[in-house]
Amino acid sequence: MTRTKKWLVGIAVCLLLLVTAVYFFDWNLARPYIARQVTSSTGRSFAINGDLEVHVSLRPHIIANDIVMGNAAWSKDPVMAQIKRADFKIDLLRLLIGRMSFPEISLSDIHLVLEVNKDGMPNWVFGKQDKQSKLPSIGALAIDQGSVEFRDPTTNTDLALELHTLTPTKDDPESMVEVTGAGQFKDMETKLQARGGALLTLSNSVRPYPIKVTATLGTTKASIDGTLIDPLHFNNEEVNFRLEGSDLALMYPIAGVPLPPTPAYKLAGYLSHSGDIWTFKRFKGKVGKSDLSGDFSVDTGKTPQLITADVVSHVLDMNDLAGIIGADNAAMPNGKVLPTAPFNLEKLRAADADVRFKGEKIITQKLPIEKMEAHLTVKDGALKLDPLNFGIARGDLVTVITMDGRKSHLVTHADITAKGLYLNLLFPESKLNDSSEGTLGGRATLDTSGDSIAQMMGSANGEAALIMDGGTISELLLRLSNLDIANSFLVLLRGDKQVPVRCMVANFKAVGGNFQVQDLVLDTPKVNITGEGNVNFGDESLHLKLVSQSKGFSLASLRGPILITGSFKKPKVKPDMGKVMARGSLAAGLGALTAGIGALLPLLEFGKKKDSNCAALMSQAKSDAGIKQSDIAPH
Repeated sequence: MTRTKKWLVGIAVCLLLLVTAVYFFDWNLARPYIARQVTSSTGRSFAINGDLEVHVSLRPHIIANDIVMGNAAWSKDPVMAQIKRADFKIDLLRLLIGRMSFPEISLSDIHLVLEVNKDGMPNWVFGKQDKQSKLPSIGALAIDQGSVEFRDPTTNTDLALELHTLTPTKDDPESMVEVTGAGQFKDMETKLQARGGALLTLSNSVRPYPIKVTATLGTTKASIDGTLIDPLHFNNEEVNFRLEGSDLALMYPIAGVPLPPTPAYKLAGYLSHSGDIWTFKRFKGKVGKSDLSGDFSVDTGKTPQLITADVVSHVLDMNDLAGIIGADNAAMPNGKVLPTAPFNLEKLRAADADVRFKGEKIITQKLPIEKMEAHLTVKDGALKLDPLNFGIARGDLVTVITMDGRKSHLVTHADITAKGLYLNLLFPESKLNDSSEGTLGGRATLDTSGDSIAQMMGSANGEAALIMDGGTISELLLRLSNLDIANSFLVLLRGDKQVPVRCMVANFKAVGGNFQVQDLVLDTPKVNITGEGNVNFGDESLHLKLVSQSKGFSLASLRGPILITGSFKKPKVKPDMGKVMARGSLAAGLGALTAGIGALLPLLEFGKKKDSNCAALMSQAKSDAGIKQSDIAPH
């Protein structure tokens, strides 16, 4: 026998003896050594109180009975984990490169206490591990029964879960595991019920993993139902997903997704996961009285997270948008109209967003809004709505809004353009508008500071103008504006008719929420109405005076002016009684002296036939507010 052959035989004999020794080795003798090594590396007490078996290979098969691991020193529970039987395999090759990998794990009668202390440190972080350390990878996991307690005082969370294996039946021959739980999650009463296959497999296209979960958190209820090829990673797969509750804004404390306040909702679609992106696909449902459908996704891999959505409402009730602008009744102080509920700056900074929304048909009680389209983007706390468009009174309200939420208060710029609004449709509840026609155009550019609509408008600086070139208006409305009793009576007798409008101009300059009249004119062949005063958005008060000057003869006219005062919620329209009573008293005195004939003299309105300089007024308003001629004409 050559020397080489002798060496090979010697090595083979040694390996055989080593394998024989390992095979017949009583691994229970190694339990104290294993316990010391685990305690040394984790800083926790550890013991295998039952039998230990090891079947050596590149993926050693280990069976350990009655395992007990101690808890963190700060916990009130001395034991973190107790397992009656653990049957698992470990990948030695991956262990050599520092990665814990378990191709298979089977646990029986497991009891875990998972908790976080008041400083945010979890008890599953051992020794010098970072609390962001990756968890071991698991290929297949089976748990027949057990319990899990989870506590986190930093979020007021305290949950207790029970696991047990269901006995197969004729209707359901597959072995299933059921999980039930109750307690508090982030200060909300929580209930959980879930069913899944008894064995979580890494990837098995032949036998997909069935899963059914229902969770209730406060007033929010979510459910998942479907089958998965890769349940441990849930990657590039879909399951049926339902979500319902009292307010979508409650998803922020639950999942960290910043959504606006809404009325009660119920949505159903498909939940999918790819990498760091979770998507609620092809969902449909109701929010309040409005239908809603589309796609919604959250990319948690970005900092901050990125929300992307494309949503459509075929029939949108405007009341369902009240919470978005803080206009719900609970946020409205007595006597006020503008919403005072503050926008949530924390939510604005919690995520970037790219959201498109379309309302195809709008239901509203007072405003003639027909449709809506919006594109919202948020980047690093700065929000932009471009566009925020409304179809209104057969025209368009085109808006671009930017809001900077990176400071202590929102800084907002708004550019609003009104195009081709039909006068008779703007105020549908007014009967006088039945005889009024014409199209309006206008523009407002405003800069504001504040965290609510009320604060924003109360601090607004900028310009606003509304103009109408041509069109008609109710003659009765014009006569009443001048307190023209005789001609108003004639109009009532013969019927109202339309009077051509030479021009209408309303031009305001805003300083600190006070909108001061620059020009306020309605010029017609019969009456020229001018106005002065201001509208204060800070205290929501009106201070306007309309002076009407007739261009024709009237037998009896008290000749205003008309005062518009009061608040936005309760405006008051009345004649200036000082001047009206003066003319009335003079009429009564002359009537007594002239046996009644002279009573008519102070009430006669002969008219001065003075037209406004419409071209100059409209040119100035267009220049101040940046109005284009195309904004006025219908399209």
